[in-house]
Amino acid sequence: MKRVVLGVSLVVLTTLFSVACLAADLEKTLLDEVTSRTAAALKKIDADLSKTAKAVGEGLSRGTDMRQALYDLCSGKSYSIDCAFISVKGVMEIIEPEKYRKHEGANIRDHAVVVRVHKTRKPVFSELFTSVEGFQSIAVQYPVFNQKKEFAGSVSLLISPESMVQESLKGLKPGPGTGIVILQPDGTNVYTSDPSQTRLNVLKSTEYKGFHELREMGERIVNEKEGTATYRYVKPGTEKVVKKSAAWKTLPFYDSYWRIVITTEKR
Repeated sequence: MKRVVLGVSLVVLTTLFSVACLAADLEKTLLDEVTSRTAAALKKIDADLSKTAKAVGEGLSRGTDMRQALYDLCSGKSYSIDCAFISVKGVMEIIEPEKYRKHEGANIRDHAVVVRVHKTRKPVFSELFTSVEGFQSIAVQYPVFNQKKEFAGSVSLLISPESMVQESLKGLKPGPGTGIVILQPDGTNVYTSDPSQTRLNVLKSTEYKGFHELREMGERIVNEKEGTATYRYVKPGTEKVVKKSAAWKTLPFYDSYWRIVITTEKR
């Protein structure tokens, strides 16, 4: 009888181990896919920005030609808010599309992203901030150098990160109990598949108060480039607290990065 019980126990343990391995494999596969798709979108932004910055630096006129180049930079990107040329003095000299031209002449030299590109003279990738256009958004800026190789300002693409990620992940179906979260360096969600978590900060938001495992995991995500963890939190759309697993990795871009996180409800 003991042998029968032991045999059954081994079968159960083997089955549970197999299920756990399968879940981990699926989690990693999804993590890699989300990272790859998001990286492809950022790579496209880089290619378009660098092309536009080069064209501006080679001597496009400050009138029609430069305006057209900025218009083309924004075109075809559902997630773009506007595109601008920012002078060495930090002035938004040209902005496209037309509805945002009213902000031309605004001096944003003290904005963190402008300070960074002027100091490093390298491409920069901002965290969320409220732009002069009135949106909480992310700016991607590329330095412009004239034909004498002198720094001449920067080209800026202002984007909605949620829209960019949604477009990148179009058609991807994570499955029930699975969530996708993308965090910026300070722990703020720039994208989440659960709308109730939008723009929350895993280290600071009161919605996470009392969920110590989640906060501890959040600290790890902020400080560690990749990893796995388990925690408890509320199941989306309910008040039920469930156990979850999470896996994350880093997607670097320019002078910053995003942490890509996949969460899975444990059954």
